[in-house]
Amino acid sequence: MIGSAALLAACALNGIGNYDVLSTDLTHPHPSLDRTVYEVEAGHQSLNRFAITHVTKRGEGHRRSLLLLSPFTLPGAFYEITETGEYVNSAAGELAQAGFDVWLVDQRRTRLAPGSCESTVDCSVMATWDNDAASADALFALSLIRELHPGEKPVVGGFSAGSSGALATVNRAPDEFAGLFLYEGTFFTKDPTIAAHNDPICTTLQNETAAGTFFDPSFAVFSQVLGLAHSDPSGLSPIPLFPPGTTNEQGMFYVFGTPPPPGALSPTATFVRNLVDFSAQRFVYTNEQRLELVGPLFDNYGALPALRDLACGLAGRDDRFYRNVGDFRGRVLVYVEGTGFGPAMFDTAGLFDHAASVDIDSHPELGESDPYFAFPWERYFLQPLEGWLARTP
Repeated sequence: MIGSAALLAACALNGIGNYDVLSTDLTHPHPSLDRTVYEVEAGHQSLNRFAITHVTKRGEGHRRSLLLLSPFTLPGAFYEITETGEYVNSAAGELAQAGFDVWLVDQRRTRLAPGSCESTVDCSVMATWDNDAASADALFALSLIRELHPGEKPVVGGFSAGSSGALATVNRAPDEFAGLFLYEGTFFTKDPTIAAHNDPICTTLQNETAAGTFFDPSFAVFSQVLGLAHSDPSGLSPIPLFPPGTTNEQGMFYVFGTPPPPGALSPTATFVRNLVDFSAQRFVYTNEQRLELVGPLFDNYGALPALRDLACGLAGRDDRFYRNVGDFRGRVLVYVEGTGFGPAMFDTAGLFDHAASVDIDSHPELGESDPYFAFPWERYFLQPLEGWLARTP
């Protein structure tokens, strides 16, 4: 285990801000695995606390470090879900069993009950929760890796906002990583339709953050619909967002299986997370049991500065988070699904004109989140990643 003093010294040497390691906790979710959680605080702000989780195989030689950044409003535990109840069957567990040092970095989250930011808690620090903060948090995690493995260049990547955060991280430090994988998340497109779709969203979010609004409380709906669908699928939904007579299960299908209304949660006009057969009232590819495991993990608030960065990048009005990625010399893997970012992911792959290689794993038949939540999720998500990692020197 790394001492806190060494961690802080490493952070200072890397010039990535003021971080405190508040605690470390070592557990063994499986007899073959060590899991160490570092509780971190940035900038001496209690709301800026997040976890970095290190999962590694006990008694095995080091193969490579893999830095996984979390999706929007979610913790690193996103990569630890398993419908079997066995930790080794999670993405983090399987990758660690394969010999990789797995590092999971939380998104900054409030961990507050709905209504807290509007009443009793000062959430103004969320004004700093942009993609500069996401990349700084990832680089702090890199400093932890290098305390254990000096000079190592790990692989960094993630899903959704974890993907765009990884892009921002490599853009900030293109010489520090051996590989980058992007799963449905980017700031860049050449597609005029996507740019036009995001332009008014960018303007709205710029105006809101300039006026002092830094959080969106509507994110509570994700945990609500998944929890209700799990506990009482045929009951009537109490959420006023839906038409009268909507069941809890139908509410889940609407949220995850239809394009969101134009706004911060719709990076493209055809964006659908998980494809649904509404005539049969079921997901087409997604394992509902697996998806419901993520429900309790969602935060109740989304940070508008991070959403502003996304929309303004896709609108072609902000290139801060991808302008340097052409300097990256490592290997790149890009996942592209049918109803996700679509052309924007292909466009992003084209930015890496000096990369050692660029591989694209495309499934146009799938929804944006289907590969990670599908019944054969290992085939769609894990196996392409493991095969690519094996080819990354």
